[in-house]
Amino acid sequence: MKNVLLLLAVIALSGYASAQETTHAYQHWYTYFGNVKINQRWSVPFDIQGRIRDGISNKGQLLMRGGLQYAVNKQHQVLLGYAFVPTYSGVSNTWLPEHRIFEQYIYKAPKIDMTHRFRLEQRWVAQPNSADALKAIQDWKYGNRFRYFNRTQLDLKHKQQPTRFYVALQDEIFLNLWGNHINSLFFDQNRFLTAVGYKFSPTLKADIGYMNQFLQAGNGAGSMNHILHFAVFQQL
Repeated sequence: MKNVLLLLAVIALSGYASAQETTHAYQHWYTYFGNVKINQRWSVPFDIQGRIRDGISNKGQLLMRGGLQYAVNKQHQVLLGYAFVPTYSGVSNTWLPEHRIFEQYIYKAPKIDMTHRFRLEQRWVAQPNSADALKAIQDWKYGNRFRYFNRTQLDLKHKQQPTRFYVALQDEIFLNLWGNHINSLFFDQNRFLTAVGYKFSPTLKADIGYMNQFLQAGNGAGSMNHILHFAVFQQL
């Protein structure tokens, strides 16, 4: 596992270094993560995200995602899911849809609050027409993508006793795979988040923090988003 993490870190750093130029932007992301438990083995995780560009004034992206998850045991979980992701396009002056099917495996470390997530995505992304075209969608592009996500949560203590407050550190790397017509470059993006949070109850918590998102376009140009990230997590 350590060798895999080191390899992914090297790939992420090489993506930063190889980008031809980097532009910077500021965004707000608001996310709700829910999990509906069916029984001891089966559950339905889902999340809804609103991503706003240029502070809080501009349109950005919506994400609605859910799946059916099976827990092999407390440490190992597998999931099959679907996501609908409309993104606002200034070119066509409309919202362009994206459909995703994804498969994932989650491993939860036994002695520390750390989650490893491995996800494969099959993506269908609408491409924009010009603003004066009769139809907003010109055509569709298909792509396969791999994502590795790591999140570590550390409880803050007072006089050696855990409190309701915590610190979260997470990183996720995105790699384009075979047959990708959306972006032919191997490195797609990386997201790093540091956040502080509060546990309202054993089933409800929220955190707020800074996310740095670095993306590499198909032409090699890089963009970096500085994001105020707010998230709510709830077990239902």
